[in-house]
Amino acid sequence: MNSQEKKKRKHLIVSTAIIGSALILIGILVKGLTLNPSHVASTLINKPAQDFSTEILQGASWIQQSDSKLIKLSDLRGKPIVLNFWASWCVSCREEARYFEEFWQRYRESGVYVVGIAIQDTQEAALDFAKTYGKTYPLSMDVSGKASLDYGVYGVPETFFIDRSGVIRHKEAGPMSVALLEEKLQLIKN
Repeated sequence: MNSQEKKKRKHLIVSTAIIGSALILIGILVKGLTLNPSHVASTLINKPAQDFSTEILQGASWIQQSDSKLIKLSDLRGKPIVLNFWASWCVSCREEARYFEEFWQRYRESGVYVVGIAIQDTQEAALDFAKTYGKTYPLSMDVSGKASLDYGVYGVPETFFIDRSGVIRHKEAGPMSVALLEEKLQLIKN
């Protein structure tokens, strides 16, 4: 093989490697663009939901509590639960607030519970938020941060769908809509 043929062969190998690498990179980017950013894999799916004990802000009349100052998951045993972690300073939480209330009004009589847990917030700001957005469902405050840590919450809003047997069936990161709430309700309603 002469030097001219060696150069051509080397050029062909380098060109093939560059083109192959570019195709792999394009494939990775295309795959990344098709992923749903609100679907966050969680190791908690299909596992029993961790009991929590958070300070009640409103809605005590909807829950037969073992302690009048606390909401505990165990107080809702046997009921399908939509558990929403939120904060008054969260823009996305403002987007979804009316949808949770609409969903609560539609499904509360059928035994579906919506429970909101405010995190990294003040009681005054959380109550003002609830009043501003007309929230009537049970709300509590995760003062210690333990509930949000136990559920692996890394940002708000995050919503967990817990079935009657106390098993987490779905986790959604990001704001919810009524349509999405109703779709995921099917996972826990029976």
